[in-house]
Amino acid sequence: MAALQSIRSKGALLVGALGLALFAFIAEEFFRSLETTSNMDRNIVGEVYGEKLNIQDFQQMVDEQSEVAKMQMRMQGQDGTLNDQQTEQIREQVWQQFVQKSMIEHECDKLGLFVTDGEVQEALRQGDAQSLQMMTMFFRNQQTGRFDLQSLQDFMKNYNKTIAQAQQAQNAEAVEQIQMVKKLWDYTEKQLRDELLSNKFSMLFAMGFVSNPIAAKENFDERNIQKNVEIAALPYSAIDDKGIQVSDDDLKKAYDEFKDNFYSPVETRDIKLIDVNVVASASDRAELTKKVQGFQQQLQNGGDVANIVRSSNSAAQYSNLALSKQAFQSMPDVVAALDSMAVGSVKPTYYNAQDNTINTIKLIGKEEAPDSILYRQIASTKADPAERKAQADSILKALNAGASFAELAKKYGQPSDSVWISSNQYESFGMQEESTSYLSQLYKIGAHSAQVISNDQGAAVVQVLDRKKMVTKYNVAIVKCPLNFSKKTYEDELSRFNRFLAQNKDVASIEKNAAKSGYMITDLPGYSPLQNVIASRIGGSGAKDCARWIFDEAKAGEVSKLYECGRNGDHLIVACVTATNDKGYLPWDNKQVKDFLTQVVKQQKKAEKAMAMAKNVKTVSDMQKLKGNVIATLTNQTMAGYPTVNGVNVPEPKLAGAIAKTAVNKFSGLVQGAGAVYVFKVTAQNKTADKFNAQAEMAQIAQMNGQRAYQATFNYLLLHNSNMKDRRYEF
Repeated sequence: MAALQSIRSKGALLVGALGLALFAFIAEEFFRSLETTSNMDRNIVGEVYGEKLNIQDFQQMVDEQSEVAKMQMRMQGQDGTLNDQQTEQIREQVWQQFVQKSMIEHECDKLGLFVTDGEVQEALRQGDAQSLQMMTMFFRNQQTGRFDLQSLQDFMKNYNKTIAQAQQAQNAEAVEQIQMVKKLWDYTEKQLRDELLSNKFSMLFAMGFVSNPIAAKENFDERNIQKNVEIAALPYSAIDDKGIQVSDDDLKKAYDEFKDNFYSPVETRDIKLIDVNVVASASDRAELTKKVQGFQQQLQNGGDVANIVRSSNSAAQYSNLALSKQAFQSMPDVVAALDSMAVGSVKPTYYNAQDNTINTIKLIGKEEAPDSILYRQIASTKADPAERKAQADSILKALNAGASFAELAKKYGQPSDSVWISSNQYESFGMQEESTSYLSQLYKIGAHSAQVISNDQGAAVVQVLDRKKMVTKYNVAIVKCPLNFSKKTYEDELSRFNRFLAQNKDVASIEKNAAKSGYMITDLPGYSPLQNVIASRIGGSGAKDCARWIFDEAKAGEVSKLYECGRNGDHLIVACVTATNDKGYLPWDNKQVKDFLTQVVKQQKKAEKAMAMAKNVKTVSDMQKLKGNVIATLTNQTMAGYPTVNGVNVPEPKLAGAIAKTAVNKFSGLVQGAGAVYVFKVTAQNKTADKFNAQAEMAQIAQMNGQRAYQATFNYLLLHNSNMKDRRYEF
């Protein structure tokens, strides 16, 4: 009883304790939830209409498109390696695709639009969707040249079996190629659905635009009625700025007119950037030149060409094979030298500014050879080299005696199909000796002839059926050494920049003294994550760190630390943040906005002044009396093309309209254009031979208006409604 009494007496205290414990539990769960959400948000690359893109999905899409790009490069005879700049371009492309897809899906959800499996199957049957063009290389209908659905279905049905057979045969290359085609199809299938949905929405949007016969006739006349014009202009540039006064009221009035130009869907920063590109010094160049001259001497002395080129670390490794000029297209300096060199000669060491290299070249051989060859072959099946060669000789003897190639191939369990091979399929630098030996022998076989080609790896009877397009080919040893800066040069530049920053610690002093110290400041007003200029153009992890500092840490008036960056570790950058701008409309007195408005108002006031100066001008001769005038003749001018007068150099839509409505031998009166005040006389008029087709013109107008409206609507929704967030700079 005493215990119960004790509990009763302290009931309020116990309730309070239990409440506190319960609150602590709830708070712990709340903060754990916040932490989980925060961790998830840290993985978000961007967001459009609430659709979030995390870094894992973004990177997967980048990897998929990178593989497609590499495959296209390999098919064009390139090595299939992407540099940093190409990878950045793919990242940008993936982002733009995500933005467009999210925008379209948002609108389609509201309309109840979607793509059915039946529509996908129909697109596959027709085979002309843009997304399927890459797959056409693997699954082509020979009659139509389009994508072939049956071939794809056969491939997918037998995929596991085909992979197993290739693995059993220990053909790693075949396994890789089969898997690559499967990955490409998985990627294409997703792209196809996106394309079909986009087309469906675009078509529905376009159906809202129509035209009429009157507009059709006007549209036709705008293109086909041509006029010759004598014209005189008083350019606004001829009016001195000193006489033009711009007030704040003028700027505010202009701001209201152009306000939509100053809207940003994300926060922005006004940046001043110093970007130091570290380059080789004079001593670096002298040292490399001396080194290349040593390789030049070795080539002249007849040393082992492959070893010399290899030891030079040349950007173009040696292939012991005559190559067409097409193989050297990435090296214009080499192409330019080939025809002026004699076989056996060595070009003296030289600097090539186009690719910043020190070079020497030896022309080892020169020959006429076919660009393309149609051939077929039967490989010897023996394992022992001697037996292999004997078997190949036996096959060749039978073939020369009149045996059927197809029957011989069947006897040895091999296909008898012929295949075309052309120079761009194999020509590259640094090819293996086995490959160059085979190709060299192959290209020496005459048409309708056969011979045995053998090496340590195998032997085969090769029959050439046809040879096409004889071209000159060159066996060339190229020593091409990039002129890079030395460690000492880099450290000297780094020390010099650090000294400058130690003496100039704020934005004002950096602005004042940068030019004196040899540094150039680049203004980046309204810099946003959407631009991604620093990270994409300069590259390197340091550039990304700088972008993170700008958007996540920096306040107005702050100067960043020095960042070492660049894709080749060749840039030093410092960023000064002069202003931070919130999402939405920039104010009229923002520096970027004010500079723009000042130019607009000045141009407007100059136009008013020019109109006043020319108020008594009635003819071209009258305008010629005014100081600063320019005279020109326009021929075959149409309403569809905006004329540009020499000396003004501004496209003039108002002038095009005035010319269209002025009769022959009539003067126009004054026309206030974008860059000048004009007066002109139409001297002649003619029509093209095109025939008017009302239906075609109406369709063209509807399509043109639909496209313009679609793009304008897309841009407006993206800026104002999508609540877009771009955090690519974080990754």
